[in-house]
Amino acid sequence: MKPVSDGISRTRSWKGQRGAVAVEMAIVLPLFAILLLGAFEFGDIARDHQVLQNAAREGARFSANLTNCISCSSDCTVQAATLATMRNRVVAYLQGEKITVNPSDVIVDQNYPIPISGMPGVRGSHVTINYQRSLIFPGISSLIPSAGTMQLQGNAVFRNFYSNVYPLC
Repeated sequence: MKPVSDGISRTRSWKGQRGAVAVEMAIVLPLFAILLLGAFEFGDIARDHQVLQNAAREGARFSANLTNCISCSSDCTVQAATLATMRNRVVAYLQGEKITVNPSDVIVDQNYPIPISGMPGVRGSHVTINYQRSLIFPGISSLIPSAGTMQLQGNAVFRNFYSNVYPLC
């Protein structure tokens, strides 16, 4: 038994649809490409932020184990040497992770107040790293209002181990 035909052949019904796949691909492909590149860009930004956090944590841990030479010493050379040592340790950590920052972008405060109830005057070491990151894909910067760069920051605080209550001055 033959199927009943409505008079239109199979090849004839697809004639008007020939360019539809190309048009659909032209619409969907740029959106998919932006989504894919954006995922790579934001993944890389998240990685850099995590590395900055880790470097700040390592710097704060190192600073918390040192005596408070920055704010207590009257000798400016001791202050500068201690601060440079802390900053260089953070910069070296970041260089190992392929992130380049200036030592001046690393801010160290060994006299940071930590609010703990029942224990007034507890101090810690606070390390902040500021990093200006260029975006990998220039087209993504149109989605992020930042002119092709993004400011990232890593922060960490560790309680100072050299003194329970007050800094050694």
